[in-house]
Amino acid sequence: MAFRAPPSHLPLESDSSARFLPSIVALMVALLTFSIVGLAALHDSVGQWSGQIEGSLSIQVPPTELANRTPAEREAALQGTVDSIIEQVSTLPGIARIEELSPDTMAALLEPWLGPDEVISELPIPRIIEITPETGFNFDALESRLGVIAPEAVLDDHRIWIERIADVAFSVELALALLIVVLFGATMLSVVFATRSGLSIHHRIIELLHLIGAQDGYIASQFGRHNRRLAFFGALIGLLIALPVSALIGWLGLRAGWPVPSLVLSPTFIGLIVAIPFIVAMVAGITATRTVLRVLHRML
Repeated sequence: MAFRAPPSHLPLESDSSARFLPSIVALMVALLTFSIVGLAALHDSVGQWSGQIEGSLSIQVPPTELANRTPAEREAALQGTVDSIIEQVSTLPGIARIEELSPDTMAALLEPWLGPDEVISELPIPRIIEITPETGFNFDALESRLGVIAPEAVLDDHRIWIERIADVAFSVELALALLIVVLFGATMLSVVFATRSGLSIHHRIIELLHLIGAQDGYIASQFGRHNRRLAFFGALIGLLIALPVSALIGWLGLRAGWPVPSLVLSPTFIGLIVAIPFIVAMVAGITATRTVLRVLHRML
């Protein structure tokens, strides 16, 4: 087996590190996996949501100076303004779709807050026109044309909301990325402490090995293989803990209506998650080997 320790002249299996190092690595890797999955899910979800918002515009046509008219007169005047906007804006380049949000749809959206349709029909509700842009769309040209057709209309391209969401998402993603670095660094730091502890415990045996001709590289390789094996099994346990919990959270999210981020299910991301124990084990082995070489160089 790749991680079976070959015969060693150092009784490293009796060290306390053989008991506590896998537990620490398991905890750190579980938290590391949660952070990586959370970072990927957040980045993918925010990207999809922002893309959906960026792909749509809306024009609000308020009933300005029409509040004193009867509902029928108000609706007729609003409908004339809406028809004029649709007719002239649809000729602009880059407009894939332009459509009015029907009064019935508006009433259905407002009914939970404002009551039945009879109440809504008496209120001066603005009309909403939805626009789907495509290649060649010019926001400034649309804004200028709209100012000529209906100065009271409001063009909403969601840029303010997108910028705010992007700022918050970037802050959270940066925090998660820093947490991943801190967790990985803490894992390697625990390997360093375990290695130094082993050197202190086996100091006399190491001196004896030097007397019979053992080189520093041989002793360092013993510690490297030992810590690599412990780190691998600890990381594997941590991964096996994190994956079911992450799957449970995802299942609860599906039941709540949240879409599954496509990035989390991509082969590249799955390969990265599966590779975590191997990466941790490899870095732990290198860290232990370098630590031993540095300490022995100072001791001898």
